[in-house]
Amino acid sequence: MSGTNVVRLEHAKRRRGGDPPVSEVSGVVLVDNIAYDKQVLIHYRDAAGEWRIAPARYDSAPPWGSPERWVFSGIFYPTDYPEPARFAIQVVAAGREHWDNNGHHDYLLDPGGIVFGDAPLFGADRLQRIAEFVGWRYHMDVIGVEEAMPIAGRGHVLRYKVTIGRSVGPGRYAHARCVGIAVRGSDVSVLSDTVCESIPPVELVKP
Repeated sequence: MSGTNVVRLEHAKRRRGGDPPVSEVSGVVLVDNIAYDKQVLIHYRDAAGEWRIAPARYDSAPPWGSPERWVFSGIFYPTDYPEPARFAIQVVAAGREHWDNNGHHDYLLDPGGIVFGDAPLFGADRLQRIAEFVGWRYHMDVIGVEEAMPIAGRGHVLRYKVTIGRSVGPGRYAHARCVGIAVRGSDVSVLSDTVCESIPPVELVKP
C-alpha cells in the first residue's frame, strides 16, 4: 500500500467515553474530488489483532469542490487496551484505489492521543504540533519544552518533557505541571502526567 495525494489524513484522536466506557478512534480525512462515486474506508487492527474496515462518511466540501471532508468514528477498543491503534485510509473511486498509510508505516494512535497527517515533523513544526496537542488535551498553554531520551523498542519515538499551565498574564501561569509527550513522525501522544525530574533531559528547546 502506498500513499497518494488524493487522500490524506487531517487528524485522528483516541479518547475515552461512553457508558460503559470505551476508547474510541475518530477523525477527519481530506479527499480530492476525483469522482462523484467513491468509498472512503478506514482499515484498522482491532484489539484481537484482526484487520477490519470502517467506512467514513461525507461531511462537507468547499464551494470549489475539493478537497472533500470525510469523517469517521466508531472504532472502539477496551479502555484498558494499552497498544496503539493502527490504521490506514483507502479511497476507491473510478475503479482505482488510493491510499494514505503514513508512508508504509500505518498511523499509530496511543490511548488519549491525537495524530496529524502530512510529512514527519521537524523543528518548529513539531513544537507547533505539541502546542496544538496540549491545547486540545489539557486546555492549557505550553510554558516550556525539553527534549528527553528516545523510547527504546518503539522505533524512532522522541520524548519531550512539557511544562504546561494556564496563562493568567504576561509570563504568569497558574496550575503549572509537567507531562510527558511522545512524538513519532506526525503522531503526538501523551505518556503520562509526570514529575519533571522523572524524565532525563537532553537539551532545552523553546516552543
